[in-house]
Amino acid sequence: MPGRSTEAVLEFGFDAAARRATRLRVVHGWSATPSPWVREGDGPAVELEEIPTETLRPWRAKIPGVEVTEEAVIGRPGAHLADASRDVSLVVLGCRRRHASVRPHIGPVTHEVLQRAIAPVAVVPHD
Repeated sequence: MPGRSTEAVLEFGFDAAARRATRLRVVHGWSATPSPWVREGDGPAVELEEIPTETLRPWRAKIPGVEVTEEAVIGRPGAHLADASRDVSLVVLGCRRRHASVRPHIGPVTHEVLQRAIAPVAVVPHD
């Protein structure tokens, strides 16, 4: 089940694609080589490649005019998103709000994308 962070980023991405009348490319990545199956609690195993599709299903229903392509990658997420920025008009990623921090703080993925991306980057804050 997607969390609020995923929902906020997807909402922004789908809205931006709909306003631009363009397709949305969703890059779903892992930092390390995953096993082909993951288990959540005592429930059934979920094939890893199915997770993005299930997460996107409600958004495809809400905004059916947006064509969505999915890409599953393994490696440094920041590097993959920065590379993807060569072929897109906007990169959208989430950034957790850190309430205890004295100053704003971004994580390593956001930092790498902001440093290396060619396209504009939208950072969607979430809790």
